[in-house]
Amino acid sequence: MVDNINKTAAPSGAKGVAIQLVTFICIVAVSGMIIPAVWKLIAGKDGGTNAMILTSAVYSVLVLFVFVRKKWCVLSPAYFQSKPWSVLFWSCLVGVGAIIPESALDEIMPKLPDLVGESMTDIINNDYGYFTICIFAPLVEEVVMRGAILCTLLNSMKSRWGAIAISALLFALIHMNPAQMPHAFIAGLFLGWIYSRTGSVLPGIVYHWVNNTIVFVVARMMPQFADSNLIEIFGGDHKRVGLAIIFSLFILLPSIYQLAVRTKQDRA
Repeated sequence: MVDNINKTAAPSGAKGVAIQLVTFICIVAVSGMIIPAVWKLIAGKDGGTNAMILTSAVYSVLVLFVFVRKKWCVLSPAYFQSKPWSVLFWSCLVGVGAIIPESALDEIMPKLPDLVGESMTDIINNDYGYFTICIFAPLVEEVVMRGAILCTLLNSMKSRWGAIAISALLFALIHMNPAQMPHAFIAGLFLGWIYSRTGSVLPGIVYHWVNNTIVFVVARMMPQFADSNLIEIFGGDHKRVGLAIIFSLFILLPSIYQLAVRTKQDRA
């Protein structure tokens, strides 16, 4: 058990995690059935990407309301009032430094099916897509996966890293897209680690927002690189790719070290 983690109102252990997961999945699934149907009924045609974005907005609001109202995720102003500006700053830099190493890792791993690639491209190209990818996703995923599920695991398990690993695995699985799962698992380990040291979802939201925003902006500004690998992006020059990875690691690794140092007092 970790001392700096808030107690939630959810049942402890596997039962609590199961209730939270099922609730989250049900809200998303029901919203995904009702909102497009209502859109089609009112407009007389499929809403397409706009309906998807509206659906994400509706289930995001509902998920946040339910999880906060039931105190499964305890949101307290105490952490923000402690003025954790350095932690938030280094969390931003981790989000920046992780982009190219993430891409390199994706390229060296076996190719996995991408079940949402086309839908994601449509959302990115929509004027309101930023809200889905960069606002709703960080808020909902951090509240559910770290603020609720990981919090429950940390309060129930003796092993901090065991709880973090389980939450990271669940984080990967809820994406329901094989192509995203390896990256989601690794990101889940970092996000779980920083949550376990701070007891707050705020650093994770900041990291998540920065990381998603960079990907979104690059995809919007340079759509020609959407399906390109790093070699193609850097004009076929392996040396430039290597330098880009090294430069990114010079941002990423010191930032993680700074977070470890600046959150040291939060460890149990």
